[in-house]
Amino acid sequence: MKNILPLVVVWSSLLVTLAHAGSEVTDKSTVAPQQMEAVSLDLVKFESGYVFGSDLNHGGSFGTQDMIQNEFEYGHRIQLTGNYYLHLGLAYDRYDFGSTAAPVPNHLQDVALVLGIDYMHGRDVGAFLEIRPGFYFQNDVGSSSFDIPITAGRIFVLQEDKLYLFAGAHAAFLHGAFPVFPLLGVIWIPSDNLRLMMLAPDPKIIYSPTKKLDLWLGGELVGGSFRTDHNENIQPHKLSGTQVDFTDYRIGVGLTYELTRQMTLDLGAGCSIEREFHFARAGETYRTDPSPYIRLQLSAAF
Repeated sequence: MKNILPLVVVWSSLLVTLAHAGSEVTDKSTVAPQQMEAVSLDLVKFESGYVFGSDLNHGGSFGTQDMIQNEFEYGHRIQLTGNYYLHLGLAYDRYDFGSTAAPVPNHLQDVALVLGIDYMHGRDVGAFLEIRPGFYFQNDVGSSSFDIPITAGRIFVLQEDKLYLFAGAHAAFLHGAFPVFPLLGVIWIPSDNLRLMMLAPDPKIIYSPTKKLDLWLGGELVGGSFRTDHNENIQPHKLSGTQVDFTDYRIGVGLTYELTRQMTLDLGAGCSIEREFHFARAGETYRTDPSPYIRLQLSAAF
């Protein structure tokens, strides 16, 4: 409980900030047309990707490992009052890894509820508070794999229609290295065709040759924190039933195309710089060499 109490204080203060998030934005007459846009109440996202094989290392190669990534999320907004909406949903993520001689999981997965509050600025989220209570596991679902990741953030208007600052924080109790860490980012829009979205976990430079097509160059951070299964035969034995932080650091290029007003298709490809299995509490880390990746994402908001 002593580890949870500081987080309660932090997120209580962020809730107070959320309560005042609208005043600085809605006082500006220049955003009035955006406020007339209908807020999307149903949100659906499906993403699938493949990372080609590369050597998995830990003081020597354990063989070649590839990865298949699949993610699905559905969310629904319910208006509370004014621009404030309750956000309810369900998310499922799964990562499947090629077999090697290393004592790392052959897959990791999570299933979680999505519970949050969104402050909407037109069709965009101006501030949010989100928790994802669920199970983050290998195969065995149990109390030790239960976690409640919490994320909160807000967009600050520095220069209307040009420059914005994002500030927030994220916490995950299963995360072994940094259970709580800040989130900072900048959005700069120098012209109608160019946007710099320097936001974690996927910063991008976006060029829009048409209203329906975006071309982007950027990075991406994929992964999460999970509880591995108990395995009496695993060596070293300290990796049995422990916590692992899995991360995949990527850089690539791609395009986002607006299929309809409600649906977009995002295609990307590039280099997975490194995939890492970090057993923070066991003091062991396994890493891969760079390899190519491809990904596809379908998003709908209506």
